[in-house]
Amino acid sequence: MSHALVNRDALDELTAAIGRDKLVRILDRFVASLVTAFEGPDSGPAEYGREAHTLVSMSGMLGCTPLSLACRGLEEAAKAGDDITGSLIDLRILRDRTITALRDMRPAVEPSIRLATG
Repeated sequence: MSHALVNRDALDELTAAIGRDKLVRILDRFVASLVTAFEGPDSGPAEYGREAHTLVSMSGMLGCTPLSLACRGLEEAAKAGDDITGSLIDLRILRDRTITALRDMRPAVEPSIRLATG
């Protein structure tokens, strides 16, 4: 399951480019932002769309392609004024599964990684 949600090869390439320590810090921040993403009680479609836009690139860079694509879809739906209720529910489920996948990959990335807890 983890490999379908997080591309291990992408993380390996990123590790080679920026180093293990920097990748660990980036993953820590990314997971921390995901834990609270799309949960604002007073958020509307525009706010969710902006939040999705913010996560598109980072999730793509970190090999979380399904999450990146889902964020792009929500962003576009929000811009178009479409009902995002179903997309938002699906995105929250995918977000949670992606967090789990990243945490499951923790030993492969770094034995002492401290990904944020939810």
